[in-house]
Amino acid sequence: MVLSPALFPKPPVLETQVQFWKQIYTDFGVGDFVLHDRENLGVIYGVVHVGGTTNQARAEQLAKPEVERLRDKYGDILIRLAQGRAPETLGPDGIAVYQLWGCPCAAEVLERAAGNIRVQQGLRERVTEGLYRAKRLLPRIVAILHEHQVPPELAALPLVESSFNPEARSKAGAVGLWQFIRSTGRKYLTISRKRDDRRDPIRATEAAAHLLRSNYAVLGSWPLAIVAYNHGHAGIQTASAVVGSKAIEDIVTRYSGSRFGFASKNFYAEFLAALEVVQPYLPGQAAPVDTKGRVRTPQRVSSPVQIPPVSSVAPPAQLVVPAPVEAEPSSEVLAPPAEESVAVAPAAALPDVPPPPGLPMPSYAPVPSPPAESSPDLQQASIPAQTPSVSSVTPSAQQTMPAPVEAEQSIQAPPPPAEASLAAPPVVVAPDSTPLDPLAPTTVPSSEPAAAPLPEAQTLPLQDPLAPETPAPDSPDTVAP
Repeated sequence: MVLSPALFPKPPVLETQVQFWKQIYTDFGVGDFVLHDRENLGVIYGVVHVGGTTNQARAEQLAKPEVERLRDKYGDILIRLAQGRAPETLGPDGIAVYQLWGCPCAAEVLERAAGNIRVQQGLRERVTEGLYRAKRLLPRIVAILHEHQVPPELAALPLVESSFNPEARSKAGAVGLWQFIRSTGRKYLTISRKRDDRRDPIRATEAAAHLLRSNYAVLGSWPLAIVAYNHGHAGIQTASAVVGSKAIEDIVTRYSGSRFGFASKNFYAEFLAALEVVQPYLPGQAAPVDTKGRVRTPQRVSSPVQIPPVSSVAPPAQLVVPAPVEAEPSSEVLAPPAEESVAVAPAAALPDVPPPPGLPMPSYAPVPSPPAESSPDLQQASIPAQTPSVSSVTPSAQQTMPAPVEAEQSIQAPPPPAEASLAAPPVVVAPDSTPLDPLAPTTVPSSEPAAAPLPEAQTLPLQDPLAPETPAPDSPDTVAP
């Protein structure tokens, strides 16, 4: 397969955009959030990093507070610079922003930049997964494009659209490998309640080849045909007429139609970045493999843009539940619920309290420390993690009841005297003795006089159960306590 680089030029004015998107595809992962200028992708204010998760929505939720803080911070710096404040009075961040924009510059430029701070989440994991799917799909996609006289380089376009996922669905309702919306897809595919050919990678590729070839026939340029795939060929014809040029760089940099937004302006640059990533995997190209014959993950690329330090946001720490205290069945171990936190600090040291006699102390697993921060200016405020405390109920003293005395069936034992032997023996503390453990239960000596010793119980001879019952004399001497 022969590629034609001349059909897809890379104008110098678009070089920064292409490098930006190549970094998003290969450098930044799902936990990286890049704050940059919407119009000048060479201006990157900072990167917020969330570790410990590969879920896109979860990472976005965790990073949101820090992202909003940095957006407000740099927006305020830009406004103050536009008002004439010296960058030295705004600290190191003010100097960095001043240099990013190559100031001195017009106040209108800085005011516009204050409202153009955008956040882009990394796509490295998504692109890696897409390349594994592409290995199976690319041979058939390239063959279909060749049948419709479409350059094979356009086989990289599904990486931009869906990461080669036939089941992908966008928020705008676009479906499938080539992300057809319903109105466009019905021109080439069958779309009904029972059948949706947009999810069929072969039929969808046939439809995409028809559409791309049609765009090229109308616009006469493959770069414009690619942008028309996102914006519509009628919209690109209007943009070309407004700027008076069919050059892709002129339309991207000079046209500012109401519907020609960020996605349309960057669509061709995204395609060029995707082509650099996908090209080694096209049929007939030498795909990179490792020693085990597996396709390697694309190598990270360098960028002419100097990226500021990364602000890290730690995921919520897992709750470490201490070992339960061994106690009687009546004991209860209580632990307060742990609240989720964005940044986790090392646990505070526990006071050195000796354990109560006979009661083992619970063991605590170490709480992991947060990742190292590379810049104090972009760090997330840390919330100290509270070590869960364990409240335990001390088992009460076991009550000692005297053993009943074997007596005749006719004799009924009265209840024992009040407070005969229910309380534990008092503990007498000498004035000069060592203080007791503050956690050990303290027994206060009773001020009441000790109960008199009970008379010794007498044992009556057992009566034959078959003999007639003979009432026994009601004498207190025969009753045991």
